[in-house]
Amino acid sequence: MRYGYTLKRVGLAAAAAAFALFLALVPGAPRADDVAGLNNPASAELEQAYYGDVPPAGGNTNQQPISKQNDGGEGLVKDAAVRAEPYETSNGFKGWKVHVPDGKPLATPAVADGVVYVGGGFGTYDFYAFDAANGNLKWQYRVGDDGPTAAIVHRGRVAFNTESCILYVLDAKTGEKVWSQWLGDPLMAQPAAAGDKLYMTYPGADGQHHLTCRSLETGGQVWDQPIGYEVISAPIASGSSVYCAVADGSVYHFDADTGKVIWKDQKLATSAPWVAGENVYVSKRQEETKDGKTVQYEGIAGLGRGTGAQTNAELYAYGQADYLNKEEGTRYAEAQKTLDSAVGFGSAPAAAKLGAAEANLGVGSVSGYWAYQGSRPVVLNDVSYNAMGDAVRAVDVKSGKVLWEQRYKPREEVGGRALTPPSLAGDNLYFGSTDGDVICVRSGDGKELWRFNVGEPIRFQPAVVGGRVYVGTDFGNVFGVDVNDASADGWAMWGGNAGHNGWEE
Repeated sequence: MRYGYTLKRVGLAAAAAAFALFLALVPGAPRADDVAGLNNPASAELEQAYYGDVPPAGGNTNQQPISKQNDGGEGLVKDAAVRAEPYETSNGFKGWKVHVPDGKPLATPAVADGVVYVGGGFGTYDFYAFDAANGNLKWQYRVGDDGPTAAIVHRGRVAFNTESCILYVLDAKTGEKVWSQWLGDPLMAQPAAAGDKLYMTYPGADGQHHLTCRSLETGGQVWDQPIGYEVISAPIASGSSVYCAVADGSVYHFDADTGKVIWKDQKLATSAPWVAGENVYVSKRQEETKDGKTVQYEGIAGLGRGTGAQTNAELYAYGQADYLNKEEGTRYAEAQKTLDSAVGFGSAPAAAKLGAAEANLGVGSVSGYWAYQGSRPVVLNDVSYNAMGDAVRAVDVKSGKVLWEQRYKPREEVGGRALTPPSLAGDNLYFGSTDGDVICVRSGDGKELWRFNVGEPIRFQPAVVGGRVYVGTDFGNVFGVDVNDASADGWAMWGGNAGHNGWEE
């Protein structure tokens, strides 16, 4: 649990004015006078999402942070305020929208068997299941600790962890708890699953992070291995192996059944791996001296699946990566500090070991690492697709040739990466943006096919299933939109599947 830490809070009037200014400056975000018309939450709730708890006017401005523990207990509940409403985009696509109470940033929805699964966001206590066709609430589970991550769905189970400590496995149909396990605080990555096994990371009592393998059905431990630092985004399960990149840039390859370390090496990796053919692909950081200053660059590295040796002498899609420097002063950086403070983190706790993440990724907050996805590539038929900064590229991974490139300059810089990692479904790529755009481009040549704007920043990649695109926003809204394309299918959760490696069974 998080204890005894006093936060200074702004008064209600000051917070309202600050939030109005934020809305006026964020591109695509609703203007302060349009909030009610868009059926967003009341301004106080939106203020809470970016500024933490706000006391009543004239009240105590030195409030304690919310506790990570849900003292009301956990289990199935139903919130009458969670209701779907029809939604139509500017280009005529129709669907639905649901506001999740608390208005906190949401991760990628998971979609399976006609149900959309969404955690309530960093600092919240609820996990939701919605009807994929109309957004109606099917069930809601109140967790014991705050911060439900993006979920995975596998073999009739939905698995997720809370940021503060607990790994959950629920029955995907009913929402009843199958098992849960307290692991450690904080948990900043997602779980992965393949076969009958579930993989998760946690900070151990020995001062290292660990990758643990559990039975999907019982939670019984199969194996456990130290990995030094927290995993970037999630472990990646592929075939008989599990891979992960960790905060300091090291990459690991484990035997999925025994936990034996096949190889590990420091690669300065800046994303979770992608496994294709005989290679493992990561985005990789590289420093150069420019005009007497150290400048960050990033590109794609191929690593031999069996040995970890880099297979391309020069990084592909190489370019300057100022976004890997520590962010200070942007609205997104300030929002991260506020989200951390709201759950009792005045600064990142020692157990998180975020000094390595700050040096390698430019991320020094728990909420920032919880949301970090980097420039993770998606590789299919020897072509890598990824977004680095404002550039989207398709690269031949055998030759390194850039097949096409498109630039997506945000309408205004608000901090963080302008684009999510891509979701590849059918012949098209799907992105979200900090402008609130959902963008579809053709994978063959990069031509933009359509885009629409939901009015709120999108930081996590979309799910694309059954002709619909599903996104969560920074302001706690979930959208399910029919894009009139039957080929828009196959990317069911973050990373595509429960192993986070696309379309593998």
